[in-house]
Amino acid sequence: AIAAHDAGARVAILEKAPKLGGVSAYSAGEVWLANNPKMREQGIEDSDEAGRRYLEFLSGGCAEPELRDALLAHGREAIDYFARHAGVRWHCLPRIPDYYFPRIESAHRGGRLLAVDLFHGRELGPWQDRVLHSPHMPQGLTHADLERFGGLANVAGWDYELLAQRIRDDWRGTGPALAAAFVKAALVDRGITAFLDCPARALVAEGGAVVGVEAEREGRPFRVAARRGVVVAVGGYDHDEELARRYEAVPEWKSMCPPTVQGDHLIFAGEVGAAVAAVPPGDLAMFLGYHVPGEEHAGVPLYRTAWECGCPHTLV
Repeated sequence: AIAAHDAGARVAILEKAPKLGGVSAYSAGEVWLANNPKMREQGIEDSDEAGRRYLEFLSGGCAEPELRDALLAHGREAIDYFARHAGVRWHCLPRIPDYYFPRIESAHRGGRLLAVDLFHGRELGPWQDRVLHSPHMPQGLTHADLERFGGLANVAGWDYELLAQRIRDDWRGTGPALAAAFVKAALVDRGITAFLDCPARALVAEGGAVVGVEAEREGRPFRVAARRGVVVAVGGYDHDEELARRYEAVPEWKSMCPPTVQGDHLIFAGEVGAAVAAVPPGDLAMFLGYHVPGEEHAGVPLYRTAWECGCPHTLV
């Protein structure tokens, strides 16, 4: 939305959920990019070629090379653009290594992950209460804070006075900070229109081209025409049990993601003739999750990821 607006397009955002932020707001707020500019600023050596070899290893032969190469070719441009034009305050995480480091030669010891600085909720103005917090990440803490506290293995020794003060003052870290930074740039700074509680129901196609969206707003049909195109910015299919069974082969799949993530994009795109490429099972199914009775988000049971599996003295 930000890039389209800056290129001269008239933009509208349709958000299915009652708040903005989606999966990003629930996450640790990390963006992976090999040989990124923040690594260079800290004197951390890396190369595009090492990043390419690492992605090739992770993909197990299932990736599309043109998409991988596009990430490596344009990722730095995107990071730099959002820093200079959208005020996104990036820093790299030099102490968080790639997966499989040091067993894989192309894996890096740290710095390829980017995060954003602490973000104060008041910068969101009228949108302050309409951007998600995370039920999974500690509010108001950064990766540096967690490292300083000794990580999850030392959760009893954290500085809870600092944590409480940050929560009271609405300082946001990790995923909530990432989501808030982009919401500010789009809705506050640029005045882009966003409709919440506005689920899309179908793409409108005429003559083989997508020309709009059929949505629902306040219980009524809501159609948006698109002269330049429609971007279906949806993540996964976590809360559609049929799709989860089909693509993950896990019959009792549960997800920590927001419950509005239901694979709508696969349905919309398929209805207008697009193909769907399946990722082989065995990716997200590695994450063990659990439900604490009584915990909910958006009226449905909340499932948590068992970060504790990575802590010392843990038996699973």
